[in-house]
Amino acid sequence: MEYRKIFLNREACIIHYPNRPNGFGILIISNDEKFSEGTESKWLLNQSRFAILQELVDKGYTIFYTNLGGNHLGNQKSTDQVRHLYEYVKRTEILNEKIHVIAEGFGAIIVCSLMDNNPSFIRSALLINPIFSLAWVKELVHGQPFFYKRFLMDVSRAYTISEEKCENFIMDLTKGPFSFTFPFKIVHILEHGVQDGMWLRLYQTYLPDGTDNIHVLMPEKRNEIANIAQKLFEAAETPL
Repeated sequence: MEYRKIFLNREACIIHYPNRPNGFGILIISNDEKFSEGTESKWLLNQSRFAILQELVDKGYTIFYTNLGGNHLGNQKSTDQVRHLYEYVKRTEILNEKIHVIAEGFGAIIVCSLMDNNPSFIRSALLINPIFSLAWVKELVHGQPFFYKRFLMDVSRAYTISEEKCENFIMDLTKGPFSFTFPFKIVHILEHGVQDGMWLRLYQTYLPDGTDNIHVLMPEKRNEIANIAQKLFEAAETPL
Protein backbone atom coordinates (compact mmCIF):
# COMPACT_ATOMS: atom_id res chain seq x y z
CA MET A 1 0.00 0.00 0.00
CA GLU A 2 1.45 3.33 -1.05
CA TYR A 3 1.40 6.06 1.58
CA ARG A 4 3.40 9.06 2.68
CA LYS A 5 4.03 10.69 6.02
CA ILE A 6 3.96 14.40 6.59
CA PHE A 7 4.29 16.59 9.66
CA LEU A 8 1.62 19.17 10.34
CA ASN A 9 1.84 21.32 13.47
CA ARG A 10 4.68 18.97 14.49
CA GLU A 11 2.29 16.00 14.46
CA ALA A 12 2.80 13.04 12.13
CA CYS A 13 0.07 12.49 9.54
CA ILE A 14 -0.35 9.69 7.01
CA ILE A 15 -2.00 9.77 3.59
CA HIS A 16 -2.76 6.46 1.85
CA TYR A 17 -3.01 6.44 -1.96
CA PRO A 18 -4.99 4.00 -4.13
CA ASN A 19 -3.66 2.64 -7.39
CA ARG A 20 -6.84 3.73 -9.16
CA PRO A 21 -8.27 6.80 -7.36
CA ASN A 22 -12.02 7.31 -7.41
CA GLY A 23 -11.68 10.99 -6.48
CA PHE A 24 -13.05 10.68 -2.93
CA GLY A 25 -11.23 11.00 0.37
CA ILE A 26 -11.79 9.41 3.77
CA LEU A 27 -10.72 11.19 6.95
CA ILE A 28 -10.15 8.82 9.88
CA ILE A 29 -10.55 10.28 13.37
CA SER A 30 -9.34 7.81 15.96
CA ASN A 31 -10.42 7.47 19.55
CA ASP A 32 -6.97 7.70 21.13
CA GLU A 33 -4.49 7.71 18.26
CA LYS A 34 -0.89 7.99 19.41
CA PHE A 35 1.61 6.93 16.77
CA SER A 36 4.21 4.53 18.14
CA GLU A 37 7.73 5.93 17.98
CA GLY A 38 6.17 9.12 16.67
CA THR A 39 5.34 7.97 13.15
CA GLU A 40 3.67 4.51 13.13
CA SER A 41 -0.12 4.41 13.49
CA LYS A 42 -2.28 1.60 14.80
CA TRP A 43 -3.97 1.57 11.38
CA LEU A 44 -0.70 0.25 9.99
CA LEU A 45 0.28 -1.96 12.92
CA ASN A 46 -3.05 -3.60 13.81
CA GLN A 47 -4.07 -6.43 11.47
CA SER A 48 -7.85 -5.86 11.54
CA ARG A 49 -7.49 -2.10 11.08
CA PHE A 50 -5.01 -2.57 8.26
CA ALA A 51 -7.47 -4.91 6.53
CA ILE A 52 -10.14 -2.15 6.61
CA LEU A 53 -7.62 0.32 5.19
CA GLN A 54 -6.58 -2.07 2.45
CA GLU A 55 -10.12 -2.85 1.36
CA LEU A 56 -11.11 0.82 1.13
CA VAL A 57 -7.90 1.84 -0.63
CA ASP A 58 -8.47 -0.98 -3.11
CA LYS A 59 -11.87 0.61 -3.84
CA GLY A 60 -10.10 3.82 -4.86
CA TYR A 61 -10.31 5.94 -1.70
CA THR A 62 -7.53 8.26 -0.56
CA ILE A 63 -7.37 7.91 3.22
CA PHE A 64 -5.74 10.30 5.67
CA TYR A 65 -5.40 10.73 9.43
CA THR A 66 -3.19 12.31 12.06
CA ASN A 67 -1.47 11.57 15.34
CA LEU A 68 -3.68 12.94 18.12
CA GLY A 69 -1.41 12.34 21.08
CA GLY A 70 -3.42 9.67 22.88
CA ASN A 71 -6.56 10.21 24.97
CA HIS A 72 -7.71 13.49 23.44
CA LEU A 73 -11.37 13.02 24.50
CA GLY A 74 -12.45 15.27 21.63
CA ASN A 75 -10.66 18.37 22.94
CA GLN A 76 -10.13 21.56 20.94
CA LYS A 77 -6.48 20.85 20.15
CA SER A 78 -7.38 17.57 18.45
CA THR A 79 -10.32 19.13 16.64
CA ASP A 80 -8.05 21.88 15.29
CA GLN A 81 -5.44 19.34 14.19
CA VAL A 82 -8.02 17.29 12.28
CA ARG A 83 -9.38 20.43 10.62
CA HIS A 84 -5.86 21.54 9.62
CA LEU A 85 -5.18 18.13 8.08
CA TYR A 86 -8.38 18.36 6.05
CA GLU A 87 -7.41 21.83 4.81
CA TYR A 88 -3.94 20.58 3.89
CA VAL A 89 -5.28 17.60 1.94
CA LYS A 90 -7.83 19.81 0.19
CA ARG A 91 -5.01 22.07 -1.02
CA THR A 92 -2.54 19.38 -2.04
CA GLU A 93 -4.57 16.41 -3.32
CA ILE A 94 -6.92 16.11 -6.28
CA LEU A 95 -10.06 15.08 -4.41
CA ASN A 96 -13.69 16.06 -4.13
CA GLU A 97 -13.89 18.65 -1.33
CA LYS A 98 -16.74 16.78 0.36
CA ILE A 99 -15.15 13.89 2.24
CA HIS A 100 -16.25 10.78 4.07
CA VAL A 101 -15.35 10.33 7.73
CA ILE A 102 -14.65 7.25 9.83
CA ALA A 103 -14.61 8.15 13.53
CA GLU A 104 -14.11 5.97 16.59
CA GLY A 105 -15.12 6.64 20.18
CA PHE A 106 -14.35 10.24 21.17
CA GLY A 107 -13.69 10.99 17.52
CA ALA A 108 -17.47 11.47 17.31
CA ILE A 109 -17.14 14.60 19.48
CA ILE A 110 -14.70 15.99 16.90
CA VAL A 111 -17.13 15.13 14.09
CA CYS A 112 -19.87 17.10 15.85
CA SER A 113 -17.53 20.08 16.34
CA LEU A 114 -16.51 20.02 12.68
CA MET A 115 -20.14 19.75 11.61
CA ASP A 116 -21.17 22.71 13.76
CA ASN A 117 -18.46 24.93 12.26
CA ASN A 118 -18.43 23.74 8.63
CA PRO A 119 -21.17 21.19 7.93
CA SER A 120 -20.85 21.29 4.16
CA PHE A 121 -17.53 19.46 3.80
CA ILE A 122 -18.63 16.12 5.31
CA ARG A 123 -20.32 13.86 2.75
CA SER A 124 -21.06 10.95 5.12
CA ALA A 125 -19.78 9.46 8.36
CA LEU A 126 -19.27 5.97 9.74
CA LEU A 127 -19.12 6.10 13.54
CA ILE A 128 -17.60 3.15 15.40
CA ASN A 129 -18.63 2.80 19.06
CA PRO A 130 -19.10 6.57 19.11
CA ILE A 131 -19.18 8.71 22.23
CA PHE A 132 -20.91 12.01 21.52
CA SER A 133 -20.45 13.61 24.94
CA LEU A 134 -18.24 13.22 27.99
CA ALA A 135 -21.52 13.11 29.90
CA TRP A 136 -22.13 9.73 28.23
CA VAL A 137 -18.96 8.32 29.79
CA LYS A 138 -19.96 9.63 33.19
CA GLU A 139 -23.18 7.63 32.85
CA LEU A 140 -21.40 4.53 31.53
CA VAL A 141 -18.92 4.34 34.43
CA HIS A 142 -21.42 5.34 37.10
CA GLY A 143 -20.94 3.11 40.14
CA GLN A 144 -17.40 2.08 39.16
CA PRO A 145 -15.16 4.27 41.36
CA PHE A 146 -11.84 3.14 39.87
CA PHE A 147 -12.90 3.78 36.26
CA TYR A 148 -14.66 7.01 37.18
CA LYS A 149 -11.56 8.34 38.92
CA ARG A 150 -9.41 7.43 35.91
CA PHE A 151 -11.93 9.09 33.60
CA LEU A 152 -11.73 12.33 35.59
CA MET A 153 -7.93 12.20 35.39
CA ASP A 154 -8.16 11.77 31.60
CA VAL A 155 -10.56 14.72 31.34
CA SER A 156 -8.22 16.85 33.47
CA ARG A 157 -5.26 16.11 31.20
CA ALA A 158 -7.15 16.42 27.91
CA TYR A 159 -8.90 19.70 28.74
CA THR A 160 -6.19 21.19 31.00
CA ILE A 161 -8.43 21.72 34.00
CA SER A 162 -8.05 20.58 37.58
CA GLU A 163 -9.64 17.30 38.62
CA GLU A 164 -11.74 19.22 41.15
CA LYS A 165 -13.42 21.12 38.32
CA CYS A 166 -13.98 18.14 36.05
CA GLU A 167 -17.34 17.02 37.43
CA ASN A 168 -18.90 20.47 36.99
CA PHE A 169 -17.31 20.75 33.55
CA ILE A 170 -18.90 17.44 32.49
CA MET A 171 -22.27 18.29 34.05
CA ASP A 172 -22.44 21.42 31.90
CA LEU A 173 -22.13 19.36 28.71
CA THR A 174 -25.21 18.21 26.85
CA LYS A 175 -26.06 14.53 26.54
CA GLY A 176 -27.98 15.28 23.36
CA PRO A 177 -30.00 14.99 21.27
CA PHE A 178 -27.58 14.85 18.35
CA SER A 179 -28.59 15.03 14.71
CA PHE A 180 -26.63 15.09 11.48
CA THR A 181 -26.82 16.99 8.23
CA PHE A 182 -25.31 14.09 6.24
CA PRO A 183 -25.85 10.32 5.86
CA PHE A 184 -24.34 8.28 8.70
CA LYS A 185 -24.11 4.80 10.12
CA ILE A 186 -23.15 3.64 13.60
CA VAL A 187 -21.27 0.38 14.10
CA HIS A 188 -21.32 -0.80 17.70
CA ILE A 189 -18.96 -3.68 18.50
CA LEU A 190 -20.09 -5.68 21.54
CA GLU A 191 -16.87 -5.76 23.54
CA HIS A 192 -17.65 -3.79 26.72
CA GLY A 193 -19.80 -6.20 28.71
CA VAL A 194 -22.66 -4.64 30.65
CA GLN A 195 -21.77 -1.19 29.30
CA ASP A 196 -22.85 -2.22 25.79
CA GLY A 197 -26.51 -2.33 26.78
CA MET A 198 -26.29 1.10 28.40
CA TRP A 199 -24.44 2.44 25.35
CA LEU A 200 -27.15 1.21 22.98
CA ARG A 201 -29.79 2.88 25.13
CA LEU A 202 -27.86 6.16 24.88
CA TYR A 203 -28.02 5.92 21.08
CA GLN A 204 -31.76 5.28 21.22
CA THR A 205 -32.34 8.16 23.63
CA TYR A 206 -30.14 10.86 22.17
CA LEU A 207 -30.00 10.03 18.45
CA PRO A 208 -33.58 10.49 17.26
CA ASP A 209 -32.63 9.68 13.67
CA GLY A 210 -30.16 6.96 14.50
CA THR A 211 -32.18 3.87 15.41
CA ASP A 212 -32.37 2.54 11.86
CA ASN A 213 -28.70 3.35 11.22
CA ILE A 214 -27.14 1.17 13.93
CA HIS A 215 -25.25 -2.03 13.10
CA VAL A 216 -24.40 -4.19 16.13
CA LEU A 217 -21.47 -6.56 15.58
CA MET A 218 -19.76 -9.25 17.60
CA PRO A 219 -16.00 -8.66 17.88
CA GLU A 220 -15.20 -11.51 15.49
CA LYS A 221 -17.36 -9.79 12.82
CA ARG A 222 -15.47 -6.50 12.80
CA ASN A 223 -14.20 -7.33 9.32
CA GLU A 224 -17.68 -6.33 8.11
CA ILE A 225 -16.90 -2.68 8.88
CA ALA A 226 -15.28 -2.05 5.51
CA ASN A 227 -18.33 -3.39 3.68
CA ILE A 228 -20.73 -1.27 5.75
CA ALA A 229 -18.54 1.78 5.13
CA GLN A 230 -18.33 1.16 1.40
CA LYS A 231 -22.12 0.87 1.01
CA LEU A 232 -22.66 4.07 3.00
CA PHE A 233 -20.03 5.99 1.06
CA GLU A 234 -21.17 4.85 -2.38
CA ALA A 235 -24.79 5.79 -1.62
CA ALA A 236 -23.65 9.25 -0.48
CA GLU A 237 -21.60 9.74 -3.66
CA THR A 238 -24.53 9.42 -6.06
CA PRO A 239 -25.86 13.01 -5.90
CA LEU A 240 -22.65 14.95 -6.65
